[in-house]
Amino acid sequence: IYSPKNNLQNALIALTKKVVASVKRGTVIIHLNELLPSDKGLSINALLAVGCIHQELVKLGLRSDANLIISTATARDTHQLACLISFGATAVYPWLAFQVILDLTHRNELKGSPTANCAKYRKGINKGLLKIISKIGISTISSYRGSQLHEIVGLNTDVVKLSFTNTVSRVGGKT
Repeated sequence: IYSPKNNLQNALIALTKKVVASVKRGTVIIHLNELLPSDKGLSINALLAVGCIHQELVKLGLRSDANLIISTATARDTHQLACLISFGATAVYPWLAFQVILDLTHRNELKGSPTANCAKYRKGINKGLLKIISKIGISTISSYRGSQLHEIVGLNTDVVKLSFTNTVSRVGGKT
């Protein structure tokens, strides 16, 4: 979360510096928790954060020293989770998706137990991720992690440079 008085770029840079310092001190598990925005702050998008941090750790030769665990509200389907993994996430916990499943189950809009419904969602996500990576000839999720096998379309080039270095950007510019 960052102050509305600040801008997103500065917030990403500050978060990245904090993570890099932590990794240099020996922290091996970094948990990035994308919180809901509040009246006191704005939330940093998980994909922008993980991409920016991953890029800096790679640049400094520290990426293999830390695991990036992402708890996110914005990633709910296989493509969104695949993007997070492709841009550096070691593991992703889509907490809002699970919360919605639990809520729907408790309101009897989904049949079955909360545990079974969450397990079905997780199974579907895993099958979807395997389908995505197998279509491009990758057989393990660890080979996909950090691969950046996505093309950036229509995103500002400054954002691409900060969070998605080494990817192709089409129609960059100031959009």
